Amino acid sequence: MARRRRAYALLLAAALLFHLFDIGYLACFLLALALTLPVLGMLLSLPAMLRCRLELQAEPTGVERGGEAGWRLAAHGPVRLPLAQVTIRLRMENALTGGKETRRVTLTGPEEVRSAVLRADASHCGRLTCRVVMARVCDCMGLFTVPLRPPAPASLLVLPQAGAPVPPDLPGEGSSPSGALVPRPGGGPGEDYDLRPYRPGDPIRTVHWKLTSKRDELVVRETLEPRQTTLVLTYDHFGAPAALDQTFARLCALSRALLERGRPHHIQWASPTGGGVEGRLVDSERALLACLALAFSR
Repeated sequence: MARRRRAYALLLAAALLFHLFDIGYLACFLLALALTLPVLGMLLSLPAMLRCRLELQAEPTGVERGGEAGWRLAAHGPVRLPLAQVTIRLRMENALTGGKETRRVTLTGPEEVRSAVLRADASHCGRLTCRVVMARVCDCMGLFTVPLRPPAPASLLVLPQAGAPVPPDLPGEGSSPSGALVPRPGGGPGEDYDLRPYRPGDPIRTVHWKLTSKRDELVVRETLEPRQTTLVLTYDHFGAPAALDQTFARLCALSRALLERGRPHHIQWASPTGGGVEGRLVDSERALLACLALAFSR
């Protein structure tokens, strides 16, 4: 834009000098044309400039570490009138590692090709966020600009690579290291049960009639089941990016191995800011990704 302004300044100076040395009709016409060109260009481009909008989206929203990912930035306008260019300054940040990067992008051409693909740095795990910090659209002559409303930030997850080793002695489905049995909520059939006195609210079908006939009180058969121990996976949230990549790779491998064995579990960690305990219950692959998204946002 500075180059176009210098070119217009030279054009205006030439028209003014020509008018000083020649007072004819042509000199007056050229000077008037040079003075009115910026106004005409601005009036011609103003509808498209005011209706121009930016779109920013991640492609894709999740990728393994080392994969290809990025953001697509496009400028759209419902009015097909000339726009010289759209100048945008963006900032990319990895919330987990703290890495930041600033880029400047210029979009030109017709609306069909007025877009750009920005590649993301997916070398380390984390949540990458791209936001527009400044955007201005120029008129058809490139002399005036109008600020644009920035779009909503777009984020993508850089997930750990698969293939981390898993210990072979993980607890399986229904395991109970202590061997303790607890009452099953809602009762139901089962091989293990306990006998206890009747309490108000117990279903009639749970009454042990044969033993009740031998006593002076009602006896209830309460079904027991192995106690499911609560499993918690935790990790050190601090360290260099390369160390965190290995930590999250092992964490995901352990979590997926437990899910394959039918063992829901918790993933917890110390908050990097307040020191409190944060975490989520992981009972599916979707819950694991949501937990990683929360952890990567710190």
